[in-house]
Amino acid sequence: MKEDIITNQDPLEIEMESEEGEKVRVRIVRLFEDGDKSYVVADNLDNEEESYIFEIIPHDDGDELVSIETEEEFNRLCEVLNKQLEEEEE
Repeated sequence: MKEDIITNQDPLEIEMESEEGEKVRVRIVRLFEDGDKSYVVADNLDNEEESYIFEIIPHDDGDELVSIETEEEFNRLCEVLNKQLEEEEE
């Protein structure tokens, strides 16, 4: 299920649609948890400076990646992710 997103030998690359309706190719690079929710970090394959965080919503027929709704929530998740990365380095 959600672990399959990043545990395959090859990183998962998918094409998504931006809010502007443009196609964006991303590579899932990390799975992380916050409370009872799961998230992924996806790097933009066409722009090295852009990364995204998506919430994983499980469904019977597969997982759905959902955009983070607010800038405040995105910033909070960035802090959670940075804290987890710092703890892993120690």
